[in-house]
Amino acid sequence: MKLKKNKNMEANKIQGEAKSLLLDNGVELTYCERGEQNEEVLMTGAFYFHTAMPIVEMLAERYHVYGVVMRFDGKTTELNADGSTHWGRQWGKDVYDFTQKMGIKRFHYFGKCHGTVPGWWMFKNHPECLIDFCSFFLAPHLKGQTSNTWFELLNGNDSAKMMAAALRKPEEGLPKKMAEMAAIGNNVSSPAVPQYAAASEKIWDSLEDCERDLRNATVPIGYVFGSEDPLMNDYYESNMYAWRVTRGCHFTILNGEKHLMELDTPRRVVDETLAFIDQAHKDYE
Repeated sequence: MKLKKNKNMEANKIQGEAKSLLLDNGVELTYCERGEQNEEVLMTGAFYFHTAMPIVEMLAERYHVYGVVMRFDGKTTELNADGSTHWGRQWGKDVYDFTQKMGIKRFHYFGKCHGTVPGWWMFKNHPECLIDFCSFFLAPHLKGQTSNTWFELLNGNDSAKMMAAALRKPEEGLPKKMAEMAAIGNNVSSPAVPQYAAASEKIWDSLEDCERDLRNATVPIGYVFGSEDPLMNDYYESNMYAWRVTRGCHFTILNGEKHLMELDTPRRVVDETLAFIDQAHKDYE
């Protein structure tokens, strides 16, 4: 489906060519598309695609990749009891509605951190669409939180300190991250980030329901974590519990890797994703 660029879309959130899609409910979604020559589709979601674009482009060597920008405003249908938007569920429904509008029936899903949330929504609500799901640096948190280092760093004013905690190579990654933030502006400073971005378990009505679905998973799930990621260690007990209860999952901890792995070593992110996909469908005895 060839779509024209729309001047109203959030094109600044994508490095390189950006497109938009108008859903039947009138919501406009901004997205990038790479690897059009490939038949198999891989979906991914993120708040923005700048430092993550090398991963999209490397995945596009093998897959037809669509990267959907996860929005913070506009018409919403996924509501809490008090009428506020449940953004975790809304991001998932947006990506699902995107695939249906585009006629995409089955696809791989890759997400990193907040980008996993739409994948978890589809795992719960439309597992028939998922060929497999690679969840980088985030699992549903069934055992609570042990510390709050990551969000304290996000909310602090010391970018150098944050980058030192988030990057193995801050001297290389910090200029790229600062350029990314300059490009997107302040429009990702939303209360939805601390409330929903690292809380995929909130997609379910209860932790018991979430655990039940993980134990009965029919979609191959690959968890990947970095041992030095503050967010991994903020939810250490929950992350260690996830692999124990997720039926048939693939669980990898990369020693020494930090949260912004897409800046430190994007090729390894892609290689780990492809290795999981390749193994997930083999008929091992």
